[in-house]
Amino acid sequence: MIILKNVSFDYESSPVLKNCSITFPSNEVHLILGPTGVGKTTLALILARLLKPKSGRVIFPRGNIENLCREIGFLFQFPEDLFFNDTVYEELAYGAKKHNLKEIDERVSRVLKLVGLEKEILSGSPFDLSFGEKRLVALASILICDPSWLILDEPFCDLDWQLREKIAKTIEKLKGKVGIIIITHNLDDIIEYVDRVSLLVDGRVAFTSLPEEVEWDEVMKVGCDIPRAVLIAKKLRENGIDVSLEWSIPRLVKALKE
Repeated sequence: MIILKNVSFDYESSPVLKNCSITFPSNEVHLILGPTGVGKTTLALILARLLKPKSGRVIFPRGNIENLCREIGFLFQFPEDLFFNDTVYEELAYGAKKHNLKEIDERVSRVLKLVGLEKEILSGSPFDLSFGEKRLVALASILICDPSWLILDEPFCDLDWQLREKIAKTIEKLKGKVGIIIITHNLDDIIEYVDRVSLLVDGRVAFTSLPEEVEWDEVMKVGCDIPRAVLIAKKLRENGIDVSLEWSIPRLVKALKE
């Protein structure tokens, strides 16, 4: 479990986060929503120990704090910009070698399969990959170290539906095994797997709720997208069809059948 307790942060005396408190259970997928510029990425960087809060505390799991850099994997919004190795293999293996992990080849094969990439790309340059393949390689390079936590900042940004589905399926495979914290505007790609939702507004935590308890009107009111299933359910209600406000298409289809 990671706990944010009364955390605040300023950029050059401009408040970004204001007294934020959120608990992140270690086996859940936690979605962070909020308007652009509200401080979602700043919060994620603080969780990853890449920024230090101005005030408040971040309480991490017990253990050797020096290992947190391996225990918490952070996928930046455009992680492909951080590539620097000559081959995809070296890009994937770099983190595992840095932390003196064993069975590097087996780890590379496992994470490639996990994210849905073929072994044929290993000998090529990561810079020659397609945009979507680069994103998957970046994700695999984090997963190779078996982090206990995965923080994803807009992982679906600028990807086509096939690549978004591969990332979503990877998250589905990891669900319940690692703690996953996701910042995204592409709710329909991931909402089916989400266990908890937090909304940031004006640098503060407006709420943290289970998906079935989220007030989606409140989310929409602050300028955020809401799941397509909720929009469809609202339209059905307006036309006299009594259906619950389900947050994913599979759940909505099931509710309609019932």
